[in-house]
Amino acid sequence: MCILSADNRHFMKKILFLFLLAALAGCAAKTESFDAVAKFQEGEDAMRKESYEKARKAYQEIQEKAPDRSYDPVLMLRIADTYFGDEKYEEALVEYQNFLNYHPVNKDAAYAQFQIGMCAFNQFTTIDRDPEPLHASVKEFEGLLTKFPRSPYEAQAKRHIAVSKDRISEYELYVARFYHKKESEKAAVSRCEYVLKNYPDSSAEKDTLFLIGKSYAELGENDLARTSLETLAAKYPAMTGAAESLLRKLPAK
Repeated sequence: MCILSADNRHFMKKILFLFLLAALAGCAAKTESFDAVAKFQEGEDAMRKESYEKARKAYQEIQEKAPDRSYDPVLMLRIADTYFGDEKYEEALVEYQNFLNYHPVNKDAAYAQFQIGMCAFNQFTTIDRDPEPLHASVKEFEGLLTKFPRSPYEAQAKRHIAVSKDRISEYELYVARFYHKKESEKAAVSRCEYVLKNYPDSSAEKDTLFLIGKSYAELGENDLARTSLETLAAKYPAMTGAAESLLRKLPAK
C-alpha cells in the first residue's frame, strides 16, 4: 500500500483545486457567452414599443461586449434615435454627428444630417426664447440640401427651413414690440429693419411694417414712416384702414 505523505497530500489538494477552478471557469465562459443578434433583437423590440431607454441599453451592451461592433453604423444610428425618441435632443445631436464623422458616405448619412436639423428645430419652444436653435436648424437643413442633393428628405428640409425662418421673424417682431413699448424707437426700428431685410414675405412682415411706420413717425422720420405705411396698405389690403389712420396723423409733405 502506498501512503501519501502530508506534503504530497497537500500538493494533490492544490492540483485538484486548480483543476476545479479551470473547470468552473470553462463552465462560466459557456454560460456567459454573449449573443449579439439576440440582444439587437431585444433592442429592436423595445424601439417598436417606444421603450427608448431599454433599447439604448441593449444597443450599448452590444458595443461593450462585442467591441468589433462598437462603430457599427446601424448601432450608432439606433442609439442616436433612442435619444431623439426620448426628446434628449442635445444627446441625440451628438450621436448623429458621431455617426456622420465615422460614416460620412453611408446610405443613411442624409437621414443623420436631417435628424441633426430636427434636433435643433425641436429645441425651440416659445416665441420669447432665444432663437439660436432656429438659426442652427436653418444651417443644418441647408447643409443637407448642399451635401445630399435630391435626398428623400429634401422637401421636409425645405419646409422646416421656411418654418424656422418664419419663427425667427416672429421672435424679432416680439423684441421690436418690447422696445417700442419701452419707447426705445431706434431699437425697435433696427429690429424691424432686420425682419424686412432678411425675412421678406414672412408671417411677421405685415405687423412689422405697421410697427416700423409707427416708430418712424415717433422719431419724426415722416418720409420713412409714410413709405412703410404705404407699402403696408399696398401689400396687405386688409391693413389699409390701419395704415391710412396713421398716415393722416403725419404732417403734410
